[in-house]
Amino acid sequence: MRLCIGTSKGIVILDAARGTPLMVLADPSAVWCMAQDSADPNLIYAGSTSHIRGRGTLARSADGGRTWGDITPTLAREEEVWALAASPAVKDRLFIGTSHARLFRSDDRGRMFKECDGFLKIPGRDRWTFPPPPHIPHVRSIAFDPREPATMYIGVEEGGVFRSRDGGATFEVLNEGLYWDVHTVAVDPRDSRRLYATTGGGFYRSVNAGKSWERVMHGMNRSYTIPLLVHRADNETIFTAAAAGPPPTWSTRPSGADAIMFRSDDRGDSFEPLPLDHGFGRGMVMRFKPDPEQGGFFAVSSDGQVMRASPDGATLAIVADKLPPAYDLAAIP
Repeated sequence: MRLCIGTSKGIVILDAARGTPLMVLADPSAVWCMAQDSADPNLIYAGSTSHIRGRGTLARSADGGRTWGDITPTLAREEEVWALAASPAVKDRLFIGTSHARLFRSDDRGRMFKECDGFLKIPGRDRWTFPPPPHIPHVRSIAFDPREPATMYIGVEEGGVFRSRDGGATFEVLNEGLYWDVHTVAVDPRDSRRLYATTGGGFYRSVNAGKSWERVMHGMNRSYTIPLLVHRADNETIFTAAAAGPPPTWSTRPSGADAIMFRSDDRGDSFEPLPLDHGFGRGMVMRFKPDPEQGGFFAVSSDGQVMRASPDGATLAIVADKLPPAYDLAAIP
């Protein structure tokens, strides 16, 4: 199995067993988010939050990351791409979330895009913001309901969580009790009424399909949560990771992000820290992706580490380190 790692300097393809770099590509550059087609794992999309002269912010590979082509939508040439998701229900459908909190949909693998105008009409949109200047909110997460894949959830940093049941034509606001600084949204595969969200103010859970949210911090001593992995329907385990503070503090604190991984064995009622043999340096765990071979998951960090976890998360092996800051990955069988 190969791993296609998205970093701040481009793509790195690794042998998952040995951690050996097989290929390094500078184009696409500054990758922030990635998504794989639900039917073809070799079809990968990569988005960037950096504008580099002569290059777009959205790329596609049809050969497992070996070669890439720019597919940045004309409508979004000036936008940063913060979130990507391929539909599990509709063949060839791709959603991208951008800065200025815009959402676009393609029904032909990214050849043509149209904006989801309904997302621009959500009440209260004018109050969405982002703390660092120039205070531009962005779509940070796109998730589908595993039991009802036509239903999708959008997380906005900072704007909250929104649901569409009609392919992005219309949206519902799901922000009662939720901290608006949303990083990742997920739906429980056993029960579509249970939603989870990581935020800059802690871990949140809804048990009534988003009508209301509650903050769950039992067992957690860090509150800046980013990655989120909900295990298969036959397992109640949830994983997240949290830093001691927001990103601006990671370079100034003596211990950096001071990140800890947490596991919940009761579907988000409580958490426990994972007693790992090593930390993450000064970096933060940015993304989890399932491991199709061993049933655990992979994780990447802003310190340039790629890690492979056992199914229970208790064992974490370093696949590679000393990469540029790594933000996302795709596992290719």
